[in-house]
Amino acid sequence: MKVELARDKDGYTAKISGRKNLFAFGFTKQEALEELSGVVELELESVQEIHQIEKKIEELLHRLADEG
Repeated sequence: MKVELARDKDGYTAKISGRKNLFAFGFTKQEALEELSGVVELELESVQEIHQIEKKIEELLHRLADEG
């Protein structure tokens, strides 16, 4: 699954491609990704799928931390 992060007029939107209910907003990239992690846990039933997405989000958060 692919995590998409896009700039929006007030901040950032993070979403899982192909899943219309899995999206979140944040004023920063980090906030958007952290919010998306919470949405994923609430919406998905498959534990394996949740872990895959959380791992991808963690990788993106680490990359952001390394950039900043």
